[in-house]
Amino acid sequence: MAYKDFVPSQGHWLKGNLHAHSTVSDGDLAPEQVLEGYRARGYDFFSLTDHNIYARYHHEGLILIPGFELTCYLNGKRAHINFYQKGEQSLFHNGEEFDVADDEATRRFIERARQGYLIMLNHPDWSRLEYRDVEGYDCFFALEVLNYGTEYHDRVGENAYFWDAGLRNGKGWWGLATDDNHNGYTTSPGWPFDHFECDSFGGWVMVKASQRSHEAIIAALEAGHFYASGGPVIHDFFVEDGVVHVSCSPVQRIVFKGEEGNFVRRLGAGITEFTAPLRRNKRYVRVECIDEAGRTAYSNPIYL
Repeated sequence: MAYKDFVPSQGHWLKGNLHAHSTVSDGDLAPEQVLEGYRARGYDFFSLTDHNIYARYHHEGLILIPGFELTCYLNGKRAHINFYQKGEQSLFHNGEEFDVADDEATRRFIERARQGYLIMLNHPDWSRLEYRDVEGYDCFFALEVLNYGTEYHDRVGENAYFWDAGLRNGKGWWGLATDDNHNGYTTSPGWPFDHFECDSFGGWVMVKASQRSHEAIIAALEAGHFYASGGPVIHDFFVEDGVVHVSCSPVQRIVFKGEEGNFVRRLGAGITEFTAPLRRNKRYVRVECIDEAGRTAYSNPIYL
């Protein structure tokens, strides 16, 4: 079997959050406060995805990807999907608001936007979606495998089961981790990000981009050259001669997953690497690295 790696060897690792809200929709902090909070914590890029409105921003310290969260309908169920602008030109004008009333209107909106935007399926567990609700859609480049805000507050933000259902059925989804932060605790004293209810900085993506630019980040996202995390770092993940290899920051569990399920695992204190044969898995393999606090890093699948 030929050597297969999950990211290019050359490029820059860039950290970003691609789901966040402000006072422009239902968030409790102004856009400038949200953006500055992430810049101060070392993020490289960001998308402020307020509900049902297209808005553009500028920030000196962050690469900003224009985006928005659309309330829509999938198989009759109210759901949310995110749109990320690929280039500089937008199909929408600044301040334009959206209202999608049913499945047919959802499909029309997607067809209008899909050439200029990457489209992500948001928090399927929170939306009470099942795989059959989305199996007729081929527009999603990714889904939220971890939505930190809904997972931290309500335990409905970890969506690996839904991701695997799509992968087993031939959907080429990548997996994103995001915050979906609303910062609804701002009456507390002090800087709002220090509050114990803070729903920021808990889920992110690490993108291997050819350069530090909007265009390069979008290209890396589209190609799957990134991993999602709520804590651990994945240093390398590849397949060579029928054997899967991973190296990571110290964790407690490493689990390899493929179309045949969780086919092998390693448990222990401070594990930093693991190798195992593919066994019966012939279509794809991905890895989850879980630390002692239960925080997980998710690789994208390597297609075999």
